[in-house]
Amino acid sequence: MIEIDIASEVPANLNVAPMDQLVAVLNKSELKLPTGRINLAFMDDDAIQAANREYAGNDYATDVLSFSYIEDGGEAISGTLGDMMISLETANRQASQAKTDLGTEVALLTLHGVLHIVGYDHSELAEREALDALQASLMQAAGLVYRNFAWTS
Repeated sequence: MIEIDIASEVPANLNVAPMDQLVAVLNKSELKLPTGRINLAFMDDDAIQAANREYAGNDYATDVLSFSYIEDGGEAISGTLGDMMISLETANRQASQAKTDLGTEVALLTLHGVLHIVGYDHSELAEREALDALQASLMQAAGLVYRNFAWTS
């Protein structure tokens, strides 16, 4: 089972119930998932841009960054599979553009980050299509509306 540990303050305007629903659906899915915790930090665009620049070499704000401890055969560290960062500023803009709410957008970004941490990628078109279908299916199973994902790589 995957557990999300929110390691930062949760703003009053953020409903995390959709994220919890989606993680529950993910854990009940037929996917072969490792067991462990993923630390999640909410931040602003400036902070995520700095992290993106430092760790990925990309000097721009992004919606979600994920760091897997288990990729390439690595081991969880004290039960932690990885870390994830979500920019609430970017998530707010994307939610507005998609005509959805912030909680649903954060749920989608959390799902996307979790899937990266457990080994899913989208560098090739076939991987993007498969990941898109998986995310849409899991969102639907959680009773959430899926928006078209804006692929940048």
